[in-house]
Amino acid sequence: MNHMGMKNQTPLLPEEITRNILERLPVKSLIRFQCVCKHWKNLIKSRSFVADHLHYSTHQNLSLLLEENNLRLCLLDCELQHRIVQSALPIKSFQGARIVGSCNGLLCVEMGRDDKFPPSLLLWNPAHRAYRYVPRRTYADSDDCVVGFGFSPVVNDYKIVRAYSESYDDVVNRVEVFSLNRGSWKGIDIGNLEGVKLCHESVATNGAISWSGSKLGAKEEGEDDSEEDDYKDDDDDDMEEAEDETEVIVSFDIAREIFILMPRPDLDYDAIEKLAVYENKLAMLCYIWDEDDERSDTIDLWVMEKGTEERWNWIKIYSSNPCSYTLEPMTIWRNHVVCKASSEEDKDKGRDALYLLNLTTNEAKTFDIPKCCYSVHSMCNYVESLVSLGTYR
Repeated sequence: MNHMGMKNQTPLLPEEITRNILERLPVKSLIRFQCVCKHWKNLIKSRSFVADHLHYSTHQNLSLLLEENNLRLCLLDCELQHRIVQSALPIKSFQGARIVGSCNGLLCVEMGRDDKFPPSLLLWNPAHRAYRYVPRRTYADSDDCVVGFGFSPVVNDYKIVRAYSESYDDVVNRVEVFSLNRGSWKGIDIGNLEGVKLCHESVATNGAISWSGSKLGAKEEGEDDSEEDDYKDDDDDDMEEAEDETEVIVSFDIAREIFILMPRPDLDYDAIEKLAVYENKLAMLCYIWDEDDERSDTIDLWVMEKGTEERWNWIKIYSSNPCSYTLEPMTIWRNHVVCKASSEEDKDKGRDALYLLNLTTNEAKTFDIPKCCYSVHSMCNYVESLVSLGTYR
């Protein structure tokens, strides 16, 4: 037997097993392993591997990202262990910076360091330690804008949407879309957004970006203004007629680049409502309180089930037990409704806690927010990924 020949042979694992192992590793390790050999480098950077790694991480390693003021970030894993996110962004001051979207490991950050309008944007992959500034455009005929960020598997592209308005009525008057693949902005027809106001917070799911909003409505049919006009004073001539507003949900189809107006849940109670994502479906968290009994706060979860074309049906799938905490629903994470919560004792000590409501068992547990993240004002789902930003800076 040729022992020398056996020593020179390199034992190899089958390609499928090697790939299966690599897909389960953290991004930091995969970046280092690109130096092992050219084959591994090409594999790890391939589109199919990036997608498979993201799929595994999304289902196994989904974290909760807590954001403080000025872009201080903290990650909570499934064991509720936390760590600070180290920033590689070459920015001296994060004053006013905030995350406006999180999708597949990419963060869309709005920078508020200056008084320029609109604020600067950048895309950031913290795990990959890569970032990319978004080209800036300036409009003099707008005073405010809302931002949305999401991904469409249909066109395999990440897009940022900006809807502009003027402060005197807040109605959308201009829309532009940035495509990561294209690397530039383009204006699009506002379409169904005519006469619509948008809230600033958005969520992205299933190839769409959604906002809460309201649409200016016409007067009811049969209403006659003729008699009213006869009694108008001259001072009233310049006054705009008040219009009814209908609450709606605005959804932007990323692939088709069109806006769709959808109804909100038909609630028979007063509640503070917040859009969320549940099992890749659009959802709404409704916080219900009783002014006469502070120990009876509850949370409802409604999920949108799409039927035939342009028909949507909201279904209530969860109601929490009454809670003695003051709740502020924030997001849905790993089959839990996550709320910022505070009791009278917490308020006295100036601290908040996380209140986790299990959607399956309806069990609730509290988790003290780490001292490094005491001033949390927003949170979102986050997963480490190898998704590329194209040209880095």
